[in-house]
Amino acid sequence: MKHVIWVSNLEAKKTRAEGRKIARRFAVPNVRLQEIVQACKELGLSFEVENKKYPRSWWEEGGRVIIDGDKNKTKLMIEIASKILEIRERKKKK
Repeated sequence: MKHVIWVSNLEAKKTRAEGRKIARRFAVPNVRLQEIVQACKELGLSFEVENKKYPRSWWEEGGRVIIDGDKNKTKLMIEIASKILEIRERKKKK
């Protein structure tokens, strides 16, 4: 099964109507596609990257990651978001 995860799905500043798919407490502010890619690599996920625009906000830069796996999509997005926050913390400490 393939899961499509857009940058907007993890963005804390977006509302549910604007495309956020996870609870705001798990979401990441100012998330970038490159951070999602790095999180997927660190989680050992099989994925491919597409530099496309999210249909609801076609004027914004973004992109999406297509992930192979049989995990629940919401749990997968929460894992990726928490890994991005972990990566940011590591960069702050350096």
